[in-house]
Amino acid sequence: MLAVYLAMMDNEDDRHSLTKIYEEYKNIMLMCALRITKNHETAEDAVHNAFISIIKHKEKLFRLSKKELRTQVVIITKNKCIDLLRKNNTFIDESIEDMEYSLETDDMPVEDQIILIDEYKAIRRHIASLDEVSRLVLEMKYILGMSYKEIGEELGMTAKHVDTRIMRSKAKVRKLVAMGGESGDK
Repeated sequence: MLAVYLAMMDNEDDRHSLTKIYEEYKNIMLMCALRITKNHETAEDAVHNAFISIIKHKEKLFRLSKKELRTQVVIITKNKCIDLLRKNNTFIDESIEDMEYSLETDDMPVEDQIILIDEYKAIRRHIASLDEVSRLVLEMKYILGMSYKEIGEELGMTAKHVDTRIMRSKAKVRKLVAMGGESGDK
């Protein structure tokens, strides 16, 4: 796929920059996309769309520092996943019969599994309602598995500030879940 992207570039410097980005970030992008989409084909499509977006905005992105570039690549990938999920109506709730068919474990009754799935969807919805920085630190910590120090370096914060932001974000999500998400504040 790299050859297709390189063919879209005008000069050798841009090809070299894109090759470095592709080699360094393609796996991170795919992992991030898989965690969001839960589907390999959709994740690959999202990563492809992300690279197209990177090429379109190459003037800005190729000049960023390594940590700024990583942050932007993750954000672009996340947004492309959301675009594809919305386009494919993946957020539409499944029927109970479909859920019963797709549930894999016999360790727990189907009713309990459905409740867990509903709670998971509510948590995701509440996380999406957080401000961008709070949402980003949660994603970097729990989706990308980054340390507080790495997140702080990426976002220009201290590790302690990241820890505090994560703690407050989790507390806010817990409160929204307990309240049923009726809070109008962000």
